[in-house]
Amino acid sequence: MVKNEKMKMKKLCIALIFMFLTNIGFAKKIELSFWFSSGFNAKECIMQMVDEYNSFQSNIKVKAVFQGLYEEMEVKMLTAAVTRQLPDVAQEKFEYLDLYIDEGLLLPINGYINAKDREDIFDVMWSAVTRGEDIYGIPFCINTYIFFYNEDLLITNGSEATSIPTTWEEVIETGKKLTIDTDDDGIVDRYAMMFWQNGFESYAPFLWALGGHLFKEDGSGVDLTSVETYQAIKFLRDITYEHGIMPHDWTNFEGGQAFLSGKLAMGPFISSGLVYFENNLPWRLKITSFPTFRGEKRLPLTGLALVNFSKNKKKRNAAHEFIMWLVSKKNTIKLYKDVGYLPVRKSAVNSLDLKAFITDNPNYSFPIDALDYSQPLPSHREYYKINQMIVEMLERIILTDADIMTELEATEKKINLELEP
Repeated sequence: MVKNEKMKMKKLCIALIFMFLTNIGFAKKIELSFWFSSGFNAKECIMQMVDEYNSFQSNIKVKAVFQGLYEEMEVKMLTAAVTRQLPDVAQEKFEYLDLYIDEGLLLPINGYINAKDREDIFDVMWSAVTRGEDIYGIPFCINTYIFFYNEDLLITNGSEATSIPTTWEEVIETGKKLTIDTDDDGIVDRYAMMFWQNGFESYAPFLWALGGHLFKEDGSGVDLTSVETYQAIKFLRDITYEHGIMPHDWTNFEGGQAFLSGKLAMGPFISSGLVYFENNLPWRLKITSFPTFRGEKRLPLTGLALVNFSKNKKKRNAAHEFIMWLVSKKNTIKLYKDVGYLPVRKSAVNSLDLKAFITDNPNYSFPIDALDYSQPLPSHREYYKINQMIVEMLERIILTDADIMTELEATEKKINLELEP
């Protein structure tokens, strides 16, 4: 009997030792799901980062799932929010965070951010992910607005054919010289610039320069019928119909094809297209600062935050560790060099590595300089719907020459009815 008891105790000890060793040496990895979206060549760069992270991790395994372009991913995110099946980590546009915050799906992360990271990431980027006193994400893929021009068209035989515009008045003057019929068939086929139908951010620089805003001061709805909004959109319309330097009937796709083939001479663009265009355009791309409008320069800061939807404490800690690794100094430099998304860290911008790179590639100085003039887009829980209605309104005004005030009044009414409780 004593012998049997001793055997039982021995087996129990062996089992306890095995369980202990399993927990300290062979614990199951924490698995994290990561949804991301991108354009141009960012997908490959981000996947490389994830693969590298997984290669040296013994406790965390990240499964990255590419969800297409930004708007495609947002549709999937909204569906996942309804079913409460959101990923552990996701990229989310700054202006879309509010819906997830209001629904209690996204919690503040103030307590996770140490003083060193808080100081190292640019204040304007923090402002994009902060609501009130709370921080809800980590800035990751950041765009500023820059101005491109086709050096082959603006520079002839080493001498300036036209000056590089620094104001929008000069854009119009220069644009008239560059908008021509290249094949003499009576139809203009090369324009100075293109209107990109991206919604509010398309006319935000002009609206903000005039002192206007998208939303009413009391937050009760949008204010599209203000004098400032009318003037901003009229300026865009006049570039097309009065000055004739911008096509009125090109879609974004047609404009993109014209840009690639050299049928657009200059214009505004976001910084994340920089690497792709430098590597693929058949003409020499040069970048300069976004021109001033009425003596002011006010630009949208657009981009994506890394957000942590995990609720389990162990997963939430692991997700934050992964997020902060993605925005490390090394990775944010890589993202800028490989894609064109701005470095989120001051230490990266001030590094010898990046300074040497910019010396050899001067185009890359302008997106960073644009941070001094940039601010986040306004946010709202229904921003996605609001912006879609603004896109449609701008298309009617620019593509079909619809009456500006009629469209502003109708769209303001439609949006505000949608926003009523």
